Amino acid sequence: MAQIADAMMGPGRDGAYDAVLKWVLLVALITIGSVVSYDYGLLTYLFSADKSKITVLIAVLYIGFSAHCLWIIIELAREYRRALHIKSQLAAATVLPKFPNGGGLIDRYVADLVRSREHPSEIEGNAHLLIMSLGASFRRRTKIGTYGTDLLYKLGMLGTMVGFVMMLNSMGDLSNFDVDTLRGALQKMIAGMAVSLLTTIAGLIGGILLRLEYNIADALVTDLSQTTVSMTEVSLLPLLARGERDV
Repeated sequence: MAQIADAMMGPGRDGAYDAVLKWVLLVALITIGSVVSYDYGLLTYLFSADKSKITVLIAVLYIGFSAHCLWIIIELAREYRRALHIKSQLAAATVLPKFPNGGGLIDRYVADLVRSREHPSEIEGNAHLLIMSLGASFRRRTKIGTYGTDLLYKLGMLGTMVGFVMMLNSMGDLSNFDVDTLRGALQKMIAGMAVSLLTTIAGLIGGILLRLEYNIADALVTDLSQTTVSMTEVSLLPLLARGERDV
């Protein structure tokens, strides 16, 4: 974490970890909103009135997906910093420099593209396919965000159905129409309505907030892909072609 803080706040920063800072600010706002809601008793009522406990499941899944989103953003930020570093090296070079054999996606992409020059007649096709493959690798990491958002929405809808079932089930208690039976049936109907409404609200809010978090990762993937394409077309391929002519 100290290295991440130095990368975001240190002198000469390149903006690679700005997405991490955006995520932290967003989660800080969400946390403040949660604290205020708890102070007014809204969160306490949300979890206590939901007899199905689906809102608890939604909250746990939201926290888990948020942690996954942070991990994805940090990994992508490292790749983005590596891409910016390679791009700056290539822009100042007259011959292709020797890059260390790192284990990241950007390093493997550059190594694969250099090896693809063994078949010069296919270089355009190779570069295009490699860029598409790299972009797919980046987007695969953020695709789980779509699944997570949809899952929270579906859990909210499931809670709606469970609440309706609880309301309908209370109708069976009205066979003996007396004051106590009516009071108990109405209490069950109110509890079912609370489950229906509260789980729907929790699913919608959780899905929207989670989508906002993963949008930060999606934007970082876009910046990373654009930087890689620019690095490839402007610097890397011309240097490779120049080296072939010199040979």
